[in-house]
Amino acid sequence: MVVVSVLLVLGGDANLPSLHVLVRLLGLRVAEGGQTGVTRTVQAATSTARQGAYYLPSDYESRSLPLMVSFHGTGGKGSLMIRRLQALAEREGFMILAPDSVSVAGVWSVAQRPDDVTEDYRHVMDCVREALRVPGVRIDPARVLAAGFSVGGSVAPYIATRESLFTAFAVLHGHVVLGGWGRLRPRSWLSAGDRDRVRTVEYMRSVAGRLTREGFSSVELRVFKADHSLGDDELAALVAWWLGRH
Repeated sequence: MVVVSVLLVLGGDANLPSLHVLVRLLGLRVAEGGQTGVTRTVQAATSTARQGAYYLPSDYESRSLPLMVSFHGTGGKGSLMIRRLQALAEREGFMILAPDSVSVAGVWSVAQRPDDVTEDYRHVMDCVREALRVPGVRIDPARVLAAGFSVGGSVAPYIATRESLFTAFAVLHGHVVLGGWGRLRPRSWLSAGDRDRVRTVEYMRSVAGRLTREGFSSVELRVFKADHSLGDDELAALVAWWLGRH
């Protein structure tokens, strides 16, 4: 009702900049096709006062949502991952949760042994529990993905092989700490860029081989025309694989 009233008062394209300011103040974001979704900061905080963010697509209360828990690269924050994935989440109808790392440098701490738990692990799961408690949100339990880019790629298998909530994980151009895996074996996606010199195709192929030898029965390896960055085609392919869409 508030948004409708604003539209009636402003009227016309000339006042759209003012409308966008008010929309941001209301906690909304304008996405493709004029639809709006909700972006919020999580309340859970690390010992370094970093938090994270989540995004809910428009009409989120009307259906069960797939959930992507996304981990940023070095120097990043969760809010930057939200911005990168927001349009795709709106179009495909899934929720994004993007925690911040504990480190203010944007790096992540991952266990070296199966029984170790880091502060990053605890913060991620605090953020997950908070997201699951958001009023009106229902998560599809069959489609919960942990996905990490670059150094964030190490966090995805670290958590998804320990927490039964996750049904899949994705490592995008990412480093993987082999000793920190848990006992679970969810579906796995690995992707690389053919021009990536940080995480090469050969490295990602070796990780795929190691996953297979460690008992992961479903391992997808994809190579894209890219450097050490996330392209639209790679992200769209990941979501199609995750959600079972062709």
